[in-house]
Amino acid sequence: MKKIGILEDDEAMGKELSYYLESNGYEARWIEPAEYAGKKPEELVKLLLEEKLHLLLLDIGLPGVNGLHVCKEFRSASDCPVIMITSKNDELTELMAINNGADDFVAKPFNPQILIAHMESVLKRVYKAAANSDEMHVVQEIEQDGAVRRQEFTLELSKGRVVAGTATAELSKNELQILKILVKNQGNIVSRDDIMNELWDNCMFVDDNTLTVNMTRLKGKLEDIGISGAIVTKRGMGYQLQ
Repeated sequence: MKKIGILEDDEAMGKELSYYLESNGYEARWIEPAEYAGKKPEELVKLLLEEKLHLLLLDIGLPGVNGLHVCKEFRSASDCPVIMITSKNDELTELMAINNGADDFVAKPFNPQILIAHMESVLKRVYKAAANSDEMHVVQEIEQDGAVRRQEFTLELSKGRVVAGTATAELSKNELQILKILVKNQGNIVSRDDIMNELWDNCMFVDDNTLTVNMTRLKGKLEDIGISGAIVTKRGMGYQLQ
């Protein structure tokens, strides 16, 4: 499920968008004005990054904050796509939005179905490109024993392996596809059914027991190259790449 952030100061619109997005199969996160009141743009960007969003709906006219500045700072720190929302429906505003890193531009008032169409177009374009990339790079911050440490690895799809520094682990076809699914959904819980369905769609025929075996082996291989605790089992829910 894709998580959509809503940075909109109008309470009625924020709640309406949240309800509409959730009704259409998205997870919605409306960031209320009280959460960023008095914050500097870089502090607001940090808040957004912590949400691990798949897409951000960003109003240009925020109280005390320049939405264009927020967009520029956010895009410099994240690949998460941004759709700017504004009541200023003119070419100059649209140009400024695009020049500051926005992927799309929607003017108020808008039909929610039109907004969904814009979102789906952006999500399909951005995440299809990421999924087709030969390499998928992951950066994580893991808390262990009260300390936070950074760990990184690269999933090399064409070579069927995962690399962390100078260490390399060769993956089976199933293991490679499972890790690819988790990387694409990093930060979100992926159910066992969703993983098995995607494997079946890719002609990898697995049952529940086979998935358990592959997941255990995958975790072990990551541990062997120093990627500890990356995949977390959420009992009764699925798996999460932190």
